[in-house]
Amino acid sequence: MNPKGTRAGTYLIRPSRTIRELAACVGLQKEIWGYPDLEVYPLRLFVNLTKIGGQVLGAFTPKGEAVGFVAAMPAWRGRLRYWHSLSLGIRRGHENQGLGRALKLEQRRGALAAGVGLIEWSFDPMRAKNAFFNIERLGAICRRYYADYYGPVASRLQQGLPSDRLIAEWWIRSRRVTQALAGKPSRRAAEPDRAQVAIPLDFERLAQGEPERARAMQGEVRRKLTALFRRKMVIISFVRQKREGHYQLRRMKNSKGLSF
Repeated sequence: MNPKGTRAGTYLIRPSRTIRELAACVGLQKEIWGYPDLEVYPLRLFVNLTKIGGQVLGAFTPKGEAVGFVAAMPAWRGRLRYWHSLSLGIRRGHENQGLGRALKLEQRRGALAAGVGLIEWSFDPMRAKNAFFNIERLGAICRRYYADYYGPVASRLQQGLPSDRLIAEWWIRSRRVTQALAGKPSRRAAEPDRAQVAIPLDFERLAQGEPERARAMQGEVRRKLTALFRRKMVIISFVRQKREGHYQLRRMKNSKGLSF
């Protein structure tokens, strides 16, 4: 990773170093997701991440204003060393300019330089935009579903629903990821080892207008994906159609998912 950062249009992607830059990550959480003080990652966490083998990256305007960030912490599961990416956010007015992807690419460069081959993070399975970005644009796979992962969440984006989460596994050295970052389409699941689960593309609007229907739909997706994961199926692609998005799954061939 270049310590001076990389360019993404007029923005600079680089490590957040000063207390002021790290404190901006706290403010961005409140602004982007509407978290109350109780639910934001505090400044102390961001400071510690820079000192214990983690990472905090910011997206900065030409004037040095932080308008986005991504943060990761070192983690272990058994003997597997990996990074857990805590959050990624872009301030309103600066979305859809490639900053999310630029932050993840710089995060990947930092992980590779640190000898880390896997980055994981959680995301809402009902958010089609995030699913497409994680699975198709970045090349992540998913095979774990957690119901109400965080318990009640006061974010305006959660809209009072259970905080269900999928875990994205980003095997950053794999051919799958290399191809995704090069813009090559993922391999679609093919018969007979194939399954798919649909979600609406406009779930946020549904949750606002018909919360009980949204809750029922979330529960149905939870049941379907949980059952498929028990059968050792893994999400390998996300296909967007006119009104729906489809998680496509196939049977896992190895423990790391690197054959996909």
